[in-house]
Amino acid sequence: MAGIQLIAIVFGVAMAFWTYRAYRRRDLLGVEAAIWFAVWLGLILVSAFPDALRNVVGPLKVARLLDLVMIVGILLLSTLVFLLNNRVRRLERRMVELVRRLALSADEPHGSGKDSKGEVHRDPGQTTK
Repeated sequence: MAGIQLIAIVFGVAMAFWTYRAYRRRDLLGVEAAIWFAVWLGLILVSAFPDALRNVVGPLKVARLLDLVMIVGILLLSTLVFLLNNRVRRLERRMVELVRRLALSADEPHGSGKDSKGEVHRDPGQTTK
């Protein structure tokens, strides 16, 4: 086993562990964690058994296995960037809508019964030092 293979395997195991930790902290949903586990498992398997994919490289007319791995990696990264961009745009639209609603409710004299300007009121019985 070459040194780079060992590095890739250790990297894959470490990232799988960090994915597990993020899932346990509820930073990732189950589906997201499963996708990332599949990515890290794929990296580990390709690194540990590169000869198993030699049959795939030939019919795809790819010169080397590394070229295939790079092409798949670029496709996956492009997909992730696209999905992240969509998510950011959606969050941005939601945030603009929320700010608009808050700004409009701040103009109303008797909005929802809450203090619309965000001022902090103290309890009258409380003394300050």
